[in-house]
Amino acid sequence: VMTMKSEINGIMRTWYLLKHDLFTQQSKKTPYPSPMTKLAVLRYFSLWNQCVAQLVSELNPDVYHCMDYHAALAPLYLQGAKRIPMILVLHNADYMGIIETDFINDRFWKTVPQLRRLSLVFNLKVATIRKYCTFEGRFNMLKAGVTYIKETQAGHGVCAVSVNYGAELKRERTLFDGLPSIMPLDNATDPADDQGAAGVDELKARRFQAKAALQKHCGLELDP
Repeated sequence: VMTMKSEINGIMRTWYLLKHDLFTQQSKKTPYPSPMTKLAVLRYFSLWNQCVAQLVSELNPDVYHCMDYHAALAPLYLQGAKRIPMILVLHNADYMGIIETDFINDRFWKTVPQLRRLSLVFNLKVATIRKYCTFEGRFNMLKAGVTYIKETQAGHGVCAVSVNYGAELKRERTLFDGLPSIMPLDNATDPADDQGAAGVDELKARRFQAKAALQKHCGLELDP
């Protein structure tokens, strides 16, 4: 784990970067591996979620802020009765981390029952896979986060990036049935500071500078 600290408006922030061959071999154009039918891809997400869970366990934050499906399984790996409040923010819920287990391309796995395959790869019990990660007959990583929030927070804590998108998800996606609401997130940018296209260009430039500084700090290849 690599770390970097920064301060803004008197608030100290710590960034944690997970380093492993499965993670670092990805490029900025393809940050996540594909297709979901390859064992290497499943192992990537298995390791990612278990690493995130280990960090959460050690850091003991007040809230686990999870963006989309990529680390939605992490709370399932917390040991014992430990439960952490979770906020699940949806940017594009069309991508749910769905795996078609019938098409996993590996000769050995063809002889292993579907749920058992996933149990072995993700290091979770078959009963856990069935309860938290199975939706409409398929393995679904986003389902894990939604079910965890339903179970531990009475369904409160699922958010969307806008009012309209939240309403669309509640109306059109059965995965979110039973949630009391999908809360919209306020825009973190002060409207008074909105400079239109010029402001976007400035933000992009600042993002590249910050990314380059982070890569240099962690000894990574400079590619902002």
